[in-house]
Amino acid sequence: MAGPKNQAVRDKLDVYFNIDNGTGPIYGWFAQDDPAAKQIFDAWLEPLRESGARRNVLEAVGATDHLTFIAAGVPGFNPIQDYVDYDVRTHHTNMDTAERVNIADIRQAALMMAAFAYDAAMADQKIPRPAIGRAAPDK
Repeated sequence: MAGPKNQAVRDKLDVYFNIDNGTGPIYGWFAQDDPAAKQIFDAWLEPLRESGARRNVLEAVGATDHLTFIAAGVPGFNPIQDYVDYDVRTHHTNMDTAERVNIADIRQAALMMAAFAYDAAMADQKIPRPAIGRAAPDK
């Protein structure tokens, strides 16, 4: 059970954007089965289409760090990226090295992350909050 201090800290957090389970450019966001968040993200994604943004999806994604935030009542989201060789070649292996990094992809992903962080910071209202303790998807 969260104490008053934890509640006060949680209330200061608007949203957590996590980049973890993919590689390459960011195409959009998993909205974690939250139609209201998807609607907000769709508006934010529109001006980024020239940078490779494609679409947000309503589906949830699991097995990554944002789930801890969701379970604590803070909205957390992960971007949609490629999974080319991710699970079999680079994820937590000695093949995940700097010389394999595509600089253009890193720049695009940084732009997308920064744009969404900026839009969240400048928004008039917070991203809809998940229920505290909501079961995390196991996908």
